[in-house]
Amino acid sequence: MNTGLTSFRAIAFLAVYLYHAKLLEVGYLGVQAFFVLSGFLLTPILVDMKQSMSTRQYFAKFYGRRALRIFPLYYLYLGISALYCLRLMMQAQFEFERMSASYFSGFPWALTYTYNFFFAAHPEQTTPLLSHFWSLAVEEQFYLIWPLILLATPKRRLKMVLLAFIAMGPVLRMIVSALWGTKSVPGIHGQVDLAVYLLPFSHLDAFALGGFFALFRTSISRKATWQLLLAILALGLGSEYLSHGQIRDWTGLGYMPLMLDSGKSIWGYSALNLVFGCVLVQIREGKFLRLLFENRVLRYLGEISYGLYVFHFAVLGYYTVYHPEYSGNKRVVVALLVTILLSAISYELMEKRFIRMKDRFFAR
Repeated sequence: MNTGLTSFRAIAFLAVYLYHAKLLEVGYLGVQAFFVLSGFLLTPILVDMKQSMSTRQYFAKFYGRRALRIFPLYYLYLGISALYCLRLMMQAQFEFERMSASYFSGFPWALTYTYNFFFAAHPEQTTPLLSHFWSLAVEEQFYLIWPLILLATPKRRLKMVLLAFIAMGPVLRMIVSALWGTKSVPGIHGQVDLAVYLLPFSHLDAFALGGFFALFRTSISRKATWQLLLAILALGLGSEYLSHGQIRDWTGLGYMPLMLDSGKSIWGYSALNLVFGCVLVQIREGKFLRLLFENRVLRYLGEISYGLYVFHFAVLGYYTVYHPEYSGNKRVVVALLVTILLSAISYELMEKRFIRMKDRFFAR
């Protein structure tokens, strides 16, 4: 992968980490950046595979490679965290029992990569041990449908289909919002804007836009990228001020969590997907903040970013519960260093072995 794009992963993770540490309100959009990046990286790969392989090889090699990269660490974490919660239940303390009950109510959904649906319907039953897995569920659901869509789309129509999915994004978010708001689907309840954020239909345009920019935007000027970034920032801050008469938190940059003002839960994701797409093209060309995105430390953090994402929320929760003496920034720094250590160990001792197996069993 391009060095800058690997570093982009690290920055997206750090944004999410700072959000969970309650230091950066806009940090939750690091997940949105991951979605656009997934479309940006995987769409050209799938298009190339479709042209050079049989249908059987196309599916076997794509899903085989994805499984070897994703499943080992994910299910190892679920196994360890399940044993941990069983141990807590045996201590028969109310707080631990409640946390374990929340964990095991969502555990089957995590096992099947459907935790985003559980989270949307039962936000009160989530736990830091699992709640961040909603985005991994969305990614996995994308992996299920995207190869099928690209296989069924003739090359001459690919551009049109991707543009159609990008245009459908706000429409799908409106439909999700309407269904959730009217409670017209049995068993559905909870916060409308949370459901829009968590459900896979809401992010189809993020993956499609990433794919479109990877395939059909070979160059974007640096000036245009910065102009767009500043315009989207001004739009976010301006609309928040008009809605609330103030900027509630400057670390939200006008796009506070769940985008609860000015209809942002409908159009805000589209605007930010566009920014991320332009930035990714610029990074691919080596034109966007080159010194930052070619930094060796960031590049390594990007290489281990999957482990960073899997471990970070549990580590933050551990230091919050068991080490109250680590207050404020000290807790955030210590938890981050421990997360990096765990992720590096996981990557070097386990994940690399499975990564090598990708080319051994499912070579492209």
